Amino acid sequence: MAQQTVLAELQEINLSYLLLVQKLLNEDRELALFRLKIDEELADFIGDLSIRELTMLAKQPQVLLRPCLCDVTALREVLSNNKAEGMRETHLAMLMAAATA
Repeated sequence: MAQQTVLAELQEINLSYLLLVQKLLNEDRELALFRLKIDEELADFIGDLSIRELTMLAKQPQVLLRPCLCDVTALREVLSNNKAEGMRETHLAMLMAAATA
């Protein structure tokens, strides 16, 4: 039962992510490419998927997205630096912009 719940939640996350990708691409394609760390080919592919295809893809038993922040040391430093509390958002944005796809 717990495994079925996890699978359903994974599918929900996948579908939400794919729908968000389409929405961001429709609103501002260049910004979406930057924020999502995806290339033009993947953007075209996801952008052209029907709801049926999105649902089929979302049903995969694994997470389709991956975090772009993988440097734990840098994240800890940003979050623990109380002197630069007002700069946390900027530091995180810089880390994300520097992350490789």
